[in-house]
Amino acid sequence: MNSSDDRDFDRDAPVRRGRPRDTAVDEKILKATLAELAECGYQGMSVDGIAARAGVSKPTIYRRWPNKPALAMGALTELVSRESPDLTGDSLTDLVGQLRAVHENLIRAGSVTLLGTLWAESERHPGFIEAYRTLLLQPRRGKLRMILVAARDRGHIIAGDDDLDDATLFLLSLLFGKYMAGEPTEGDWLVPGVRFVLRSLGYKEQKSVRSKAPQGSKSQQAASSRKANRKRS
Repeated sequence: MNSSDDRDFDRDAPVRRGRPRDTAVDEKILKATLAELAECGYQGMSVDGIAARAGVSKPTIYRRWPNKPALAMGALTELVSRESPDLTGDSLTDLVGQLRAVHENLIRAGSVTLLGTLWAESERHPGFIEAYRTLLLQPRRGKLRMILVAARDRGHIIAGDDDLDDATLFLLSLLFGKYMAGEPTEGDWLVPGVRFVLRSLGYKEQKSVRSKAPQGSKSQQAASSRKANRKRS
């Protein structure tokens, strides 16, 4: 393509978003953009295709985003803005909640395959994978690091800054490792991995903390209940 909206992504070019007339239309366009990226890749993505998916006109899109790179950037930024669950002050619960928000967003938006698409096109569009790292990976790591810093400040873990940086990568790898292995991502699947990372930083759960941790599966709860009933009898 040689259209004006399909020029190479320029990381240093200003990305300006106009005033949306309707946030519902914005959301439809961004959702369509993510679907187009995941299916066609950045090279194959077109504003025509996005307009068709969203059920809007091209001028409607251009009133909000001036070109294709700006539109893709807007879609990526929208992804990470949805991942801010309320914090409880319990390190295990908060890390699990943050990772679960990332996981649910990745699945809902179909952006697991999007990452593969961006990586495959990194030679032709190196700025795009940089945008992914800047707009999605770094903010996600930043949120995890904030929780870890709070845990360190409370004396729950002992770790230097480099240790915390590495821990954010290990935590995110819990998601992508499961995806690559094709293992189940249901129930409390995140808890053991998060607990393992925390313990590597000197974390020791107290009884009061354990009670705040995410509940186990229904089968585990039922088994515990039966065991308690046998003891009472």
